[in-house]
Amino acid sequence: MGKAEDTKARIERAALVLFVARSVAETTTREIALAASIAEGTIYRHFPSKEQLALDLFLRHHRALAEALDEAQRPHPSLREKIEAIVRCYCDWADRDWTLFAYHLLNQHAFLARVPDDAPNPVAVVHNVIDRAMTAGEIPRRDVGLAAAAAIGVVLQPATYKVYGRFEGPLAAHTGFFADAAWAVLAVTEK
Repeated sequence: MGKAEDTKARIERAALVLFVARSVAETTTREIALAASIAEGTIYRHFPSKEQLALDLFLRHHRALAEALDEAQRPHPSLREKIEAIVRCYCDWADRDWTLFAYHLLNQHAFLARVPDDAPNPVAVVHNVIDRAMTAGEIPRRDVGLAAAAAIGVVLQPATYKVYGRFEGPLAAHTGFFADAAWAVLAVTEK
């Protein structure tokens, strides 16, 4: 890694830590520079603004997570196996870099509207897997968006609890529980 890339990586890591601890709005470029051990003006050699830095971090993670989830589920033939692969990938992803994961989770409401329509999207991966399973008759047909939201929520809510200190330890330790719960949500039949 060259000096410019190293500096950019230090800026991004310092910003992530501060954005998670204080929020994007409450973090100043001066604080980012101090945390990255650089002059404040150096930030602007790599990013036109703090807001663009925050958006770039979000979009890069959003895309990479979507691609990882899609890659994880692709080789599996059944919905149950796909769910397990997606949940395992998601939990491992979160545990590998909790700060980056927490940043993405906490800032989705601010940035999701700015994700290009053609960009890989983690929710779209789950939505498409569920839609194909409904079409194949693996699970009951219902509103795909609602089913995807419910299945994703099985993991997202505990992750949110972890961000706020209500849950400790690695998410991956609970992969089986999350996968079973997501399966139960998707396989339930209407009465």
